[in-house]
Amino acid sequence: MKIVEFKEVEKSFRIKDIGGPMQKVLSGISFRVKKGEILGLVGLNGQGKSTTIKIMLGLLFPDKGNVRVFGSYTHDVKIKRRIAYLPENPVFFENLNAVEFLSFVGGLRGVNSKKIKDTIESLIFRVGLQGSEKKSIRKYSKGMVQRLGLAQAFLGSPEFVILDEPLSGLDPLGRKMAKELIIEHKNKGKTVFFTSHILEDIEDMCDRILILNRGKIIKEIERNMLLNKRLEDIFVEALNNGADAVSHA
Repeated sequence: MKIVEFKEVEKSFRIKDIGGPMQKVLSGISFRVKKGEILGLVGLNGQGKSTTIKIMLGLLFPDKGNVRVFGSYTHDVKIKRRIAYLPENPVFFENLNAVEFLSFVGGLRGVNSKKIKDTIESLIFRVGLQGSEKKSIRKYSKGMVQRLGLAQAFLGSPEFVILDEPLSGLDPLGRKMAKELIIEHKNKGKTVFFTSHILEDIEDMCDRILILNRGKIIKEIERNMLLNKRLEDIFVEALNNGADAVSHA
């Protein structure tokens, strides 16, 4: 089953003021996200990873091409409750504490009101925020905000979780925790799509990997391709060789 399908998606932005030249960020990308997999999108900074996610979420619309999520257009409100999202630089309601914020998110996501307290307590412990759950979010460090972001992303066990640089700002213990959360979610039959420029993170978790460069997907890698070769080597070769965009028939 396809959770997401991109077909020949293009997106450009004006790089200066009104009337200035347009810069193409995505140049006809096509790919699918399959149910129950972890799919990683890797690329250098500024190559279109976050733009791809924003189009997937319906925050941006493609100039050309088609995007479907759960078989619907991205502006369909019905699909929103089925998706959780953690942006690269999350900003939350700073006057709330973690319990209050997660309760708010749980209400929006339709988490069972009778179970929400236990669910939040379990998640707070899982992401390592126990002892700080009543502290105002404005007093959190970057790493603590990232831990809270991961908690809200997995709250209620959503069908599809989208993570933009999810391990950014985390210490080694936090990175280990985040990887375990992602893999456990996949093991429940859920689907995860995430971006990173840290190849080790992608290599550790993903079932499939897409390499994005200059607005094009230049290579698709299955996990079994990494048994005898490091992702770093494949990535560098793809960039150096100017690999052709993969076909998704």
